[in-house]
Amino acid sequence: MTLWNKKWIIILVAVVIIAAGAGIVWYFQSRDFILPIGEEEEISFHFRLAGNEVVGWSRGEMVWRIKVDTILDPERERSGEMGEKLILKDIEEGYFYREGEVFFTFTVDEAHYHTRSEDLNLFGFRMETPEGDWMETGEMIYTKAEEILRSPGKVIGKMGKTDIEAQRMTVLLEQEEIIFEGGVEMIHRLEGE
Repeated sequence: MTLWNKKWIIILVAVVIIAAGAGIVWYFQSRDFILPIGEEEEISFHFRLAGNEVVGWSRGEMVWRIKVDTILDPERERSGEMGEKLILKDIEEGYFYREGEVFFTFTVDEAHYHTRSEDLNLFGFRMETPEGDWMETGEMIYTKAEEILRSPGKVIGKMGKTDIEAQRMTVLLEQEEIIFEGGVEMIHRLEGE
């Protein structure tokens, strides 16, 4: 085999490899993104689908985790592209964390996760602390940029021996503080006489 023939064989092999690589890249970019629940795949740096859980992160720490059976992407259904909001339904339970420990658990009817802002709207929200305190509201909004939970509507609940009702509530996750606003009523039950 001459030197001239070897050059042509090398060039032909290189062209075939480049064409195969381009075909593979085109295939994976043109296919629909489908993620069946139960498989583990990294979707983006800010949230992760693993089994039947959706997890939110901030500064390398887990902030919230929701066990869910159904994830819908309404934008994808209309346009065929990934949208900016995922709708989480059939939610089993959820958790908010502080420094790796469960801060409180929650149940919701439905949750909307905004993929760009990483905010989370929770509808039909009920939270419970490990100590047995609880709060209920129609909607709770987690804002990642401020690391707060805010209820724009009426809140009822119980903390220790105190029944609480307010028009609005804000939970400062970093400071572990709860602020009640608007027509706040608190009834504290005393033991004994």
